[in-house]
Amino acid sequence: MVSLDTITLALVISMLALVSAVVMTITWRMNSDERGLGFWAWGAIIGGLGFMIMLIMPTIGAYAIVINNVASITAPMLILEGIMRFRNYGKEKWRVVILVTVILYAVTIAFINKDNTTVRYLFHDSLALIIFFSSAYVLIWRTSGIERKIYGLSSIVFTIIGAFFIGRMILASQGVFNNGVDHVYNTYLFMVIILWIIGWTYGLSLAVNYRAHQRMMRIASHDYLTGLPNRKYLNEFLHSKIDQSLSSKTPFTLFLLDLNGFKQINDTFGHGFGDRVLIMMADAIQETLGEEDFAARLGGDEFVIVLHDISTPEQIKSAKEKIRITIERERPVAGRLIELRTSIGHAGFPSNGSGIDEILHQADYFMYKEKMIDRECSVVKEA
Repeated sequence: MVSLDTITLALVISMLALVSAVVMTITWRMNSDERGLGFWAWGAIIGGLGFMIMLIMPTIGAYAIVINNVASITAPMLILEGIMRFRNYGKEKWRVVILVTVILYAVTIAFINKDNTTVRYLFHDSLALIIFFSSAYVLIWRTSGIERKIYGLSSIVFTIIGAFFIGRMILASQGVFNNGVDHVYNTYLFMVIILWIIGWTYGLSLAVNYRAHQRMMRIASHDYLTGLPNRKYLNEFLHSKIDQSLSSKTPFTLFLLDLNGFKQINDTFGHGFGDRVLIMMADAIQETLGEEDFAARLGGDEFVIVLHDISTPEQIKSAKEKIRITIERERPVAGRLIELRTSIGHAGFPSNGSGIDEILHQADYFMYKEKMIDRECSVVKEA
């Protein structure tokens, strides 16, 4: 049977928690744009200090238990709040009220029952298991694939420690801790706390790194201004789309859009206004897309839309008019109203080309042909 004294285990836990705090603080500073990481760092710090206070328990007596109990509720509450912010849950103001209320409740219960181990365990552990199981659930809610596996690492350790607190509640309800002798179950629980600190620190650090990796991949494949896929991504998509089309015998049509009069807009109203117009153009384009459709920014004021299973002249004409109607609606931009005007060329696969360059060249040809037929320029008006 494992038997380690409480002071030794508390020292180990406090050291691990402070190492966790250092790791989380560094992770926080390296990823300052991510929300919630600061709560993780402070949770680790408070948890470490809460167990460090046990080292002077012979001096301050039961008050060390009170401080430890409050810290062991506050720390996971802060970590849970950090998880919710990291995963972009709303209603933060309400959660702050709940956080403060729970902490005050923990302080009150721990102080009133500082000499009553059974009652203190029942109240403390009921709070703890709610916090830990909530953290486990929030981590994996609405996740899938590799993301679920990464979040699942931390979710597992939150679930394990929650289960151990249920076990201690059951023992406490049976009066096991009434004799004042430190029960062996607490030794096992302290060891699970060690596992939890290592697990959540590693798991959540991995989640941050995964998100940073995803962000870098998106930067490499998406346009920084509009958020649409860039030309590199477009080429990769078209390669895949051509292979898919050949195997399924399903055609597709690429539309090349050019914003008429964009240079005049930039020259008259400045590049900042021009950027907003491009963002608005991208948003309008996305309104036209179905589930299997695709859009990208080719560069400058040129955009591409790829529509699935479109091939006949009637389908192409109908799709082109739908795109034009959606984009050319009057919209507000930076205190003004703008009516966009676009020239749209098209090319179908396999009818207008067998490769990416051929398809883009054909769409470009039709787009400039349309532009030469006296297409109107975009109009900016005062609101």
